[in-house]
Amino acid sequence: MNINATLPTNVTGWRLRLLQSFSKHPKKQSAALFLLGALSTLSFAPFYIWPIYLLAMSYLAFAWQGAQSNKQSFAFGLSFALGLFGTGISWVYVSIANFGQVGLPIAIGITLAFITAASLYWGLAGLAYFQTMKRLPKVWAIPVFVSMIMVFEWLRSTLFTGFPWLLPGYISELNWLFELLPVGGIWLVSTIVALTAAAFAHTVFLKQHYRFAIFTLFLWVIAGYLAMTPPNYVTPNEKHSVTLVQGNVPQDEKWLAENSGPTLTYYQQATIENINSDIVVWPETAITYVLHQVKPYLKPFSEDLAKQNTTLITGVPVWDEARNGYFNGVWATGNGFGLYEKQKLVPFGEYVPLAEWFGPIFDLFGMPMSQFRKGPVNQPTLQAGELSIAPFICYEVVYPSLVRAMVRDSDILLTISNDGWFGDSIGPLQHLQIAQFRAKESGRYMIRATNTGVSAIIDEKGHISSKLPQFVRATMTGNVSTMSGNTPYVMHGNLSLWGLLLLLFMLALLPYRRSQA
Repeated sequence: MNINATLPTNVTGWRLRLLQSFSKHPKKQSAALFLLGALSTLSFAPFYIWPIYLLAMSYLAFAWQGAQSNKQSFAFGLSFALGLFGTGISWVYVSIANFGQVGLPIAIGITLAFITAASLYWGLAGLAYFQTMKRLPKVWAIPVFVSMIMVFEWLRSTLFTGFPWLLPGYISELNWLFELLPVGGIWLVSTIVALTAAAFAHTVFLKQHYRFAIFTLFLWVIAGYLAMTPPNYVTPNEKHSVTLVQGNVPQDEKWLAENSGPTLTYYQQATIENINSDIVVWPETAITYVLHQVKPYLKPFSEDLAKQNTTLITGVPVWDEARNGYFNGVWATGNGFGLYEKQKLVPFGEYVPLAEWFGPIFDLFGMPMSQFRKGPVNQPTLQAGELSIAPFICYEVVYPSLVRAMVRDSDILLTISNDGWFGDSIGPLQHLQIAQFRAKESGRYMIRATNTGVSAIIDEKGHISSKLPQFVRATMTGNVSTMSGNTPYVMHGNLSLWGLLLLLFMLALLPYRRSQA
């Protein structure tokens, strides 16, 4: 592909020289993209400097325009992602180094392998972009860029359970696009972020495709209007009191046999002190005994809770002899009932993808690997009195489709987690932000109970109404409201996303067809 042959004639001067530098100095430009990707982590929680990501992705779109080979396109996408994930998800190192029982070199190697695996999807997106644009007129550049980014982000979020962390849309918490979450969810917002970056690159750097910039601006204006006059998709009903118990048990002490009894005693005592709450929530695996072991012991306690009309919801491991496996569970008792088993397991944390290949490797290093089994699909919600509560354990809250599938049958959303694995890194704060997005999409309150923080109550608008600080043993009581109605996203899913993509392709197709007439 010849750059000069594909450029509009008014691209000259510094724009042309910069564009040519991607093919003349690909290593320098790859280093620049790596740096921009690394800075892009500042756009997500807990920093929220969202314009950085937009500008960095714009430069990536410009780089793919200047790439002259498969190798260059792949390298540019990979470099950007290595920077982004190298800073944005490197917190996985904390759990591997501190709790994986491996040496420092192996911990670093596993972390780098994980980051590289996530980054490969962006490299492949660049390769697919280059190959596609070799066969299409340049007017398709923006729709193809957006499509490739989103297709490979979807693959990253799906294959081997997926790792849908740091999707582009998560930069939108403090800008207008946040108001589009109830309309089309995180995938619609992520698409608009990619479109904004591409439109900026092509209008500012290449001085072309202004109609896409105008269309993008129109989308932002709609989002701004919704931010100033937010629609009432859902209506609050009754309020209910909720107490969150944050045990703050150090991860390296949590599963010690001598700590199981005292930890359980603390959780029981904290519950007794808040017996007037409608719901009390303990975090993921707050009980370190297996459910069938602890259930008889807790029976009198559960009966006392029922007399006070208090529901206890707690994380607890489950052993099922009939299925010959352990499950990560959340159990409701007292003035409630139900057992939910985790469906989405953390790859290489709770199960080993392609275990016949990777399992022996971890055994060789002496690295312990949990072998939880997946819970069944289409599980019922938990009951807390007359309330239906949709539960999600830890990592599950990052899956918008899983949350959406359970919203219609629920009054309140609940996520329990143990982010103690990741210490004082930014990982737990990113996890909290993701929970806020699920609440906003669904138009439901989200209760979030964790072992070491951040435990929080999130309202239906995605705002934190109350929270506990990290690394303290404490309780917090707040109110949640049930809701009537559903957001457009809950009712129609990704319909608005498909509509947006259709409009993008129409914008590209109509001028092309006109030129062929």
